[in-house]
Amino acid sequence: MRKRLLLVALVLTAFWGKTFACGGWDEFDQTYYNLFAQEIMKDPRYHPFLLTYDSRYYPGETLRNGNIEEWQKYLGLSYEDTYYLVFKSTRDDLQKLTKGKTASDKKLAFATPDFVKKHKQALLYLAYTKYLEPYMRIIPDTESEVYMWYWDEQYEHNAGDLDYEKVKTVLTKSWNAESDNELKLRYGYQLVRLAHYTRRFKEAVQLFDQYVKPLNMRTEMYYYALSQKAGALRGMGETEKANREFIHVFTNSLDLKTVAYSSMTFGWESEINFEDFVAGAADNNERNDIYFMMGYGDFNNPVNEIEKIIANDPNAIQAMVLMVRAINKIERELLGEYYDYDMVSQSRYPYWDEDKEENLRPFFNQAMRVCDRQCEQANDHNFWNLASSYLHFLNKDFDIASSQLGKVKSNDALYKTMVRNLTAYIDICRQPKITSDEERRLFAEYRDLFTATNSVLYDNQYVFNDYFLGGKTFINEVLTNRYALQGEKAKSFLVMHHLTAIEGAPNDKLLDEIQAFLNKKKKTPLEENLAELRTVGLDNYNNYIAYVKGVLRLTEGDFKAAKPLFDKQTRLTESKRIFGHNIRVWYSGEENVIMRDDYLYEFPCIHDKMNEAEVTDALMQLQKIGDKHNGDESAKANYLIGNFFYNVSLTGYYRHYLRFDKNNGFNYEKFGFDAESYQNTVQLSNTYLDKAMKDATDPELKAHIAFALAKNAQQDLERQGFSEIQSVSDPHYREFEKYEQTAYFKTVLSNCLYYRAYYTTYAR
Repeated sequence: MRKRLLLVALVLTAFWGKTFACGGWDEFDQTYYNLFAQEIMKDPRYHPFLLTYDSRYYPGETLRNGNIEEWQKYLGLSYEDTYYLVFKSTRDDLQKLTKGKTASDKKLAFATPDFVKKHKQALLYLAYTKYLEPYMRIIPDTESEVYMWYWDEQYEHNAGDLDYEKVKTVLTKSWNAESDNELKLRYGYQLVRLAHYTRRFKEAVQLFDQYVKPLNMRTEMYYYALSQKAGALRGMGETEKANREFIHVFTNSLDLKTVAYSSMTFGWESEINFEDFVAGAADNNERNDIYFMMGYGDFNNPVNEIEKIIANDPNAIQAMVLMVRAINKIERELLGEYYDYDMVSQSRYPYWDEDKEENLRPFFNQAMRVCDRQCEQANDHNFWNLASSYLHFLNKDFDIASSQLGKVKSNDALYKTMVRNLTAYIDICRQPKITSDEERRLFAEYRDLFTATNSVLYDNQYVFNDYFLGGKTFINEVLTNRYALQGEKAKSFLVMHHLTAIEGAPNDKLLDEIQAFLNKKKKTPLEENLAELRTVGLDNYNNYIAYVKGVLRLTEGDFKAAKPLFDKQTRLTESKRIFGHNIRVWYSGEENVIMRDDYLYEFPCIHDKMNEAEVTDALMQLQKIGDKHNGDESAKANYLIGNFFYNVSLTGYYRHYLRFDKNNGFNYEKFGFDAESYQNTVQLSNTYLDKAMKDATDPELKAHIAFALAKNAQQDLERQGFSEIQSVSDPHYREFEKYEQTAYFKTVLSNCLYYRAYYTTYAR
């Protein structure tokens, strides 16, 4: 059966799709390692077609403009001066020059009187195009085209705003009067473009045949004009003819490859016979470009098209472009995005996603076979041997990968970097165990890959930069995996994280292992480097580790154990209101507006400002008073401790205090109701509030305690997903009703909208 394709599918898949549905999530260009640099494919004309998911075309180097290069040769100027004259100069200055006057723009000083005399006709042409350019947008005929062409305010005009017959007359007379064919061609281009953009499609084709084709000049400007003719053919519904012309433009133009491809994408609105279309190509290069376009579309297997291309020409650039895209896709599918210490794989290859292998394997094997064959057939042995080596490396064929890599002999800087990096990847990944001897050898051979830190200073704290991916991170993840499997958890953690990253999920056992590693007397050079990099910015890592443990002990309510751990290092200073309480539930705002300081003045151990050591000391003294059970004084002490543990809980005003944050900004994702990295302190709060209630005698104090218990209950119910209506039946709210004659109850009723709504609706 003859192969037929519905090419309109390109619109939906060419730029935004993925080859393999097993991916299951949207990828972006910064979230993979990019170990195989696509720019190794050296032809810059095809750089826009390298693989990217972040933009429509690959944001590679800016190419020299073919149109400007033709102007440069014609005018005898530098590229920079030519570019400025054509694109940046004003119509007013160009008109001044043609009239023998001096341009206002000093950057046009190269336009000397002799230059103007020699190139007056070219300057007249450029001046007129400066007049036309603001209008050179097609007249939109649908709302979608209005959006497409006029989304930017710079497109406030279109070709329909011009007097078509008047402009056509000027251009036609200029074409007839001009003796220079290069300028004739440019006037012809303007005629075709004007007709196309005013939707005179048939006339645009006729104008091309009359004013462009007879000049028989296959320059860049010719393909500019041909692109306009192709657009007109598409407007006439001549889709296949339009596509044929766009293929000519794609293959031969320096500037319009992306324009031609996009135009074909949007214009192929009916089924065509693909074999006939390929057979109609002008030559092998154009035929290869057609195959390339099919391979570029993500709905196709690019290696199938590579095989067709190399059957025509084993040295075709199109095959190299598709292969680097294929390799890049394989890497994105297989190499893990990040490595998590807490999810250590039992595989020796943490970067290999076994779940994706089954779907990917046929494509992967096909790509390796093509690369291996091309190593023998193609002239560019360096490219194909490097590609083959990388694919075999991904396949864990380390001996074959090393052999192929050894055949790459290039002095190109990018090749040399990739060869060295791939040598390191193969060497490190093939090691079943990273022993001390291996550490010494690896560090000696690849010192630069171990000495650059991924930690950055953020908000006065060193944080591992998760957004940097690349060779160094890849090697780190491999080492992280090896060390974890070897039972060296401290090194496993530090390879990927700055020590302060422990704050994300503090763990006593890991802290002990890290401290033992950092204090180890005889370290290998790799270990010395690791210890130095991952403690940058810390004056004393032992004091820091003690501080983290102090926070953990304080979170657990072990004041006696916490106090000495804060003796050498503290970090935060808080006001005395950390022992106070709030009536209104308000997660941000001014402290003195939200937090009340009832009873604080009665305890001299509570100072206006306190660091962690002073807060812990105050907690210890309050605990001693509370343990005396001497009525309201003990009740108040326990009440303040209960307040403290509520205030530092997940929804307390000082929720940052025991969670290593810098402020009390409410972050549900990290510190919210589903946070599991930290122990919530509400139960500790309840313990002390229950003690307080047993000792209290004063109704006002009991009202304070009852409301505090009710707040704790409300938080717990909300964490369980209960609604407000369900929560009102909690016995703590009923208990608080007993004190409705107190001044504090009336204050709560006036200031707490939620409790007021409950009280007026449900209270007995």
